Amino acid sequence: MRILYHHRTRAGDAQGIHIAALCEALRALGHEVELVALVRQARPAAPAATDGAGKPAREGASLFGLPVPAWFYELLALAYNVPGFFMLAAAVLRRRPDLIYERYALFTLCGRWVARVFGVPFVLEVNAPLSLELGQHGGLAFPRLARRLETGLLSSSTRTVVVSQAMADVFAAQGVPAERMVVMHNGVDGAHFNPQIDASAVRARHGLADACVVGFVGWMRPWHGVERLIDAVATLLPTCPDLRLLLVGGGPALPGLREQVQRLRIGRAVVFTGPLAAPDVPAHIAAMDIAVQPDVTGYASPIKLFEYLAVGRAVVAPARPNILEVVRDGDTALTFAPGDGAALAAAVERLYRDPALRARLGAAGAALIDQRGYRWRSNAQRVVELVQPGRAAPHTP
Repeated sequence: MRILYHHRTRAGDAQGIHIAALCEALRALGHEVELVALVRQARPAAPAATDGAGKPAREGASLFGLPVPAWFYELLALAYNVPGFFMLAAAVLRRRPDLIYERYALFTLCGRWVARVFGVPFVLEVNAPLSLELGQHGGLAFPRLARRLETGLLSSSTRTVVVSQAMADVFAAQGVPAERMVVMHNGVDGAHFNPQIDASAVRARHGLADACVVGFVGWMRPWHGVERLIDAVATLLPTCPDLRLLLVGGGPALPGLREQVQRLRIGRAVVFTGPLAAPDVPAHIAAMDIAVQPDVTGYASPIKLFEYLAVGRAVVAPARPNILEVVRDGDTALTFAPGDGAALAAAVERLYRDPALRARLGAAGAALIDQRGYRWRSNAQRVVELVQPGRAAPHTP
């Protein structure tokens, strides 16, 4: 199958990782994939460090790093459809694709237009309800137009891939036909994230060899709740003296988190790695005994959760519906009431004091990845079957 993958994403965080991973998986199945974009995508050098779908796509409108009014940014996004149409049309004429696959961006309609003109199946991947998300976080100059265009686009695609049932419910309430949507959670590359990863060098480098390590991997932003994890560790240290906190990643919340650690006088127990190259992330997850998702938006499919599970770490995560679609409390993770710092601390302490439970949850989480097919290759095969039902993966040597 020949596939054109259209996106308007410049980020190299989890968004970039998602794009690269799915394209690599499609190619591994023997399909031809060509990326089509007017923007240059940053190399995914940071860890799988956002919720993947659960962060605002725009934290204040900007152009070339300079702030601009929201109305101007949104007009530019609409204007993108003109050159985007001709760019995609040229790619269709050149490649004669069997599928146009698009990562959704607000106000981007050109992929659907080109698919309709040339009669090519159009699969839309949606990682966030952007009209809702930007309205809540970044502000929209044209909210009614954004919602109307979003609903229309999702309703007119050949199929719309959403990353959680919770997100499907949001769009269904917005007017998108439920039968149009397919829930496809994010995944993981088993070649890089698996229980056999050796973490001894990482633990030795950071002085963690004999510690019980609780950790977080992420591009740290205010809504990730890392400050509650720091508070939890500070609360537990008097009775859990060998507990250590490993925070992997950078982000705008990092300076405030460093100040919080200093204020609480727990610097000896906390390691900040800063941003890491993607190949270094698996070993840092493996260096953790307890991997924490402190918080997440209610419709996201956080890539870090699947990476934690695949590496076989004992996971602590908030009991939000989108998280409970993936894990079950006491079976494949420990969950806690969202936003409840005391409950988060209790879950961490329980795992700290029970190594057997840590081992059991870690093994069950790793098995879950295989049992439910939470892998990019499985997602790639499902994408193909959306437009060519029953098509087997091509043989590749």
